[in-house]
Amino acid sequence: MVAEGVEPALIENAAKLLGFPLGPLQLVDETSIDLGVKIAKATKAAMGDAYPDGAVDEVLFAMADKGRLGRKSGAGFYAYDDKGGRLGLWDGLGTLWPVSAGQPDLHAVQHRLMMAQVLEAVRALEEGVLEDIREGDVGAILGWGFAPWSGGPFSWLDILGAEKAVAICEGLEAAHGPRFAAPKLLKGIASKGQTFYGVYGAPARAA
Repeated sequence: MVAEGVEPALIENAAKLLGFPLGPLQLVDETSIDLGVKIAKATKAAMGDAYPDGAVDEVLFAMADKGRLGRKSGAGFYAYDDKGGRLGLWDGLGTLWPVSAGQPDLHAVQHRLMMAQVLEAVRALEEGVLEDIREGDVGAILGWGFAPWSGGPFSWLDILGAEKAVAICEGLEAAHGPRFAAPKLLKGIASKGQTFYGVYGAPARAA
């Protein structure tokens, strides 16, 4: 989104309004940009042509090339004082990736942020990488700070409703490509009017 000209403050605030403790740019600064670069290179080597994050790499690699490695280096998506205190978003972002005159709707940004994460959780379940949706929900919250109020990606999908989630995916896929395609598992849940916890949750125990 930064490379597309979306206002960085809009991205950060959209995430915070969803209940994320940090915006995605601040999170990358905290975990370090060079770590993101290493993960990207390893993931691309493993996935080959199926790798979906080339646009993300454009931004991360450019930041790393400029020595802006995040908070540990005192320079990243945010500017920092000499004690490591965050001063605000780095004004050089607008030079590297000019902000577009027309900005997307807040909800459109929020849908992109949520679905980029939630659909990966669904695919992990679909492919057998994840066996227990409760572990997926807890892992997402504790692992990278997925909106805690939601209960995790599967709980959020149950709150939203699978049918609505599929509709959002269709709009995002048309606008932003196949990474937002609704997995067959999600479509199946939607077509039957089911929920993830209704199908994959722990069976009720007798008192």
